[in-house]
Amino acid sequence: MINSLSDKPLPERGGHSTRAHDVKQSALIRRARARRTIDLTAVTAAGLTGSILAVQTGVAGIGPPHLRAWVIAATIAAAAACAWTWLRRSPVRLHVRRREWMDAVDLAPVMVVDDRNVIRHWSRGCEYIYGWSAAEALGRDRGKLLHTQIDEAEQLWPRLKADRRLDNDVSERHRDGRDLAIRQHVELFDQGEGQPAAIVSVTDVTELRRAEAALRLSEARLATAVSIQGIFIYEYDLIADRMIWATQGDERAESTANPGATLNPNLRRTLDQAIAAGRDRTHYDFAFTYADGREGLAEGWARIVRDRNGRAIRLLGTHLDVTERWQREQALRTGEAERRAILLTVPDAMFVCSDRGIIRACSASACRLFGYAEEDLIGRQVSDFIADGRPASAVRRELFRAFGRGAAATSPLRLDVRCESGKVIPVGFVVGTARRDGVRMVVVLGRDLRPAIASEERFHRMNNDLAQVSRLGMMGEMAGALAHELSQPLSAVVNFLGAAELMLSQGDRLQRERLRSTIDRASEQASRAGEIIRRLRAFILRGEADMRAERLADLVREAAALALFNANSFGVRLTYALEHEDRLVLGDRVQIQQVLVNLIRNAADAMAAHPGELRDLTISTRVTSDHLIEVAVRDTGPGIAPEILERLFNPFATTKREGLGFGLAISRRIVEAHGGQLSAINAPDGGAIFRFTLPVMDEEPVG
Repeated sequence: MINSLSDKPLPERGGHSTRAHDVKQSALIRRARARRTIDLTAVTAAGLTGSILAVQTGVAGIGPPHLRAWVIAATIAAAAACAWTWLRRSPVRLHVRRREWMDAVDLAPVMVVDDRNVIRHWSRGCEYIYGWSAAEALGRDRGKLLHTQIDEAEQLWPRLKADRRLDNDVSERHRDGRDLAIRQHVELFDQGEGQPAAIVSVTDVTELRRAEAALRLSEARLATAVSIQGIFIYEYDLIADRMIWATQGDERAESTANPGATLNPNLRRTLDQAIAAGRDRTHYDFAFTYADGREGLAEGWARIVRDRNGRAIRLLGTHLDVTERWQREQALRTGEAERRAILLTVPDAMFVCSDRGIIRACSASACRLFGYAEEDLIGRQVSDFIADGRPASAVRRELFRAFGRGAAATSPLRLDVRCESGKVIPVGFVVGTARRDGVRMVVVLGRDLRPAIASEERFHRMNNDLAQVSRLGMMGEMAGALAHELSQPLSAVVNFLGAAELMLSQGDRLQRERLRSTIDRASEQASRAGEIIRRLRAFILRGEADMRAERLADLVREAAALALFNANSFGVRLTYALEHEDRLVLGDRVQIQQVLVNLIRNAADAMAAHPGELRDLTISTRVTSDHLIEVAVRDTGPGIAPEILERLFNPFATTKREGLGFGLAISRRIVEAHGGQLSAINAPDGGAIFRFTLPVMDEEPVG
C-alpha cells in the first residue's frame, strides 16, 4: 500500500485554477500514510513486546521451542517492516514538498525566450495574465503572439547581453484583444553550447497604469480648476527660508513661484507678525503685477505648521486672484457714492421704489419736502403720503397705472401730499422705470408745485399789466390818430365861429351881447379841446418813460414766458442765442417787454396758422458798431406778404381777423422813444425776422 501511494503519479493540471485541488489531494495522501504507519507500528510494537516477555519469563506451556523461535522471528520481521516503512516515508514526503514548491513556482508569471524571441517556457501565471495556454504559447514568437510593443526593440538583446538584466515597460495584448500594460524583469542565462536565453518575469500593471492615468487626469483637472478659479498654492520652508513647492505660471507668485525662492517682503512681514502672535492661521492681501504690466490684487490664506516645541517650521498657503472682484467692488462703491451724491444733490424729491410702490431709497430733497427722516420713508409706500380726499385704494390704483406707463406718461401726475407736520402741499410726480439684474425698479420724481403756482400767478399779473399797458398804448395811438384827423376840423370850427362873431357884430346890440357870450364860450371850449388833444398826442410821441438799467437776458426770458403762455404756443421750440447773459440796456422795463411780447406772440400766431410741422422760434442779441444792441426775433412761419410789409407799422395794418393793427405801430413808437429802430424782413429760408435796437448801458457786461 505504501508503494502504491508513493508511486501514484500526481494528476496533470493545465491551469492556475487546479492549485487548490492539488493542495487538498496532497494533504489527504499525507494523512493516509500517517495513519497506516501508526497502525503498523503499534501492532509491531505489541507483538515484539509480547515475544520478549514470553522468552524472558520462560512461561511453561507456551509451546515447544520451535514455536518460541517462530514468535521471535515474526517479531524481528515486524520490526524490520516498521523500519522499512519509516525509511520509505521520507522520500515520499520530500517528493510531495518538491511538487508543492514547483506548483507554487509555476504560479508565478514567468516565461523563457531564446535569442530569437521564441517562447520556450510558459508558466501558469502567464496563462492567467495572457489567456494563452502553454500548449498554445510554446514555440511561438512572443512579439507576434502578444503583439508586443517596446521602445527600441532592436536594442533589447544587445543591452541584455551587456547588462545581463533589464527592467522596462512593454505594451502587450490579451488573447481576448484587451491591451495590457506589462512591467517585465529580464535576466540572461546560458542554456548551454553558447545558446543564450532570457528568463522574463512579468507583472500585469494595467490597473496600476489606469490608476496612474486617472490620477494624472484628476490632477490635471484640479490644476485646470485651480487655474480657472485663479488659485495659487504653495508650501514654504520657514527654517530654510525657501519655497518647497508651488503651482507654476501664476503672476501672483511673483518671484516665489519656483522652489527655492523667497517670499515677498510684504507677505513675509505679515507672516512674521502672525508667527510672533502665536497664530496658526493668517489672512492677508497683497498687490501683484500681471505679465502685461497691469496691476492686480490677491487675497491669501496661510496655515502655519509647528513642531512639538511650537516652532514654526512650514507654511501652507494659497492665493486667490481677487482683481476682478476688487474692481467690481470698486465700481460698486463708486456707483453707490454717485448714487448717494445724486440723492443728496438732486433738487427734486426722488424716490427709488419697487414695482409695488415700496420706497427703497430717497433723496435729501424728498426728506425736506415731506418733513420725514430717511429711515421713516424707506419701507413705506408712496401712496401712504397722498391726501387728496380719495380712498387709499383709488390712490394706489392711480399710482400703479402711472408706474405701468413709466416714461410713456405725457404729463406729470399732480397729487396733494400730506407732510409730517400735517400741511398739505401740491406735488407733481413724474415716473420712470428701469430694470437691473432682471428686477424692475420705479423712479419717482416729485416737484413742489407751489413755486410754479406762484410763478403762474405772477405771470398772470404781469400779463394783465402788459395787457393794460397795451390797451393804454392802443388808446393813445387811437387818440393820436384822432388828434391828427380832428385838428383841422377843430381849427375850422374856431375860424367859423370867429367869422360868425364878426357878422353878428353888426346886428342888434342886445342880441349881439348874448350871441357874443355864447360864441366866446364855444370858442373857449373848442380851443380847450384842441389843447387837450395836442397834449395827448405829445405824450404819445414824446411820452415820459421810467428809464433804468435792466439786464437784457432777464427781459427776454420773462417776456418769452409771458408771450408763450397760451394755446398758440403749443409745439413751439424756443431757442436763445444771447450775446451775453449780463448785458445791461437803458430803458423802461415794462415798455421793452411789451415790444418783445408783441413780437413773440405775432411769431407764435403766424407759425400756428402755418400748416408746416416745423415751429422754431429764435431770440438772439448782438452788439452793433454804434454802441447799440440789436434784438432779433425769428420764426419759421409763412413770412410777411410784400403788400403788407410796406405798411406793416402803420396803424390799422394787420393780417389777423381780430387784430386792430395798432400793436406794431405802438411797438415802433416805443422803440423810437428809446432811441432805437424797429424793422422787419422775410428770412431767405422762410419765416420772418423782426429786429429792434436799444442803447447799451455800458460797453462791457457786468458779472
